[in-house]
Amino acid sequence: MRHPLPCCVILAPDADESLRSLLSDVLGDMGITLRPSGVGGRPDVVLALVQGADSVARVLRGAGNEAGPAPVVVLLPFDDERLRRSALNLGARGCYALGTPLEELKELLRDVVDGSLEREAR
Repeated sequence: MRHPLPCCVILAPDADESLRSLLSDVLGDMGITLRPSGVGGRPDVVLALVQGADSVARVLRGAGNEAGPAPVVVLLPFDDERLRRSALNLGARGCYALGTPLEELKELLRDVVDGSLEREAR
């Protein structure tokens, strides 16, 4: 069963304003509210931007502190299998490479939220 898209997504604090604005517009069109870090209650999903291999662990630690039990999706600056594997091995629930079709991000968010709801039901 497909659940609705998450109502709240927090972007990790190290993203620049242009990325925040773009994601806010795109996600808003999908019915998802993008909130800045530290605002409001528990998020449904945290989007965490990594810049390279050396920042994956640090960014995931920070996103995990922000998310609590919410899943973390890593935003990659480009499609890089090594970064993707590193993020997933360190606990990310999924990865989205900037510049790839935004429909992939929408599906990823649905899959992550569906998985979280199934785990909570157990």
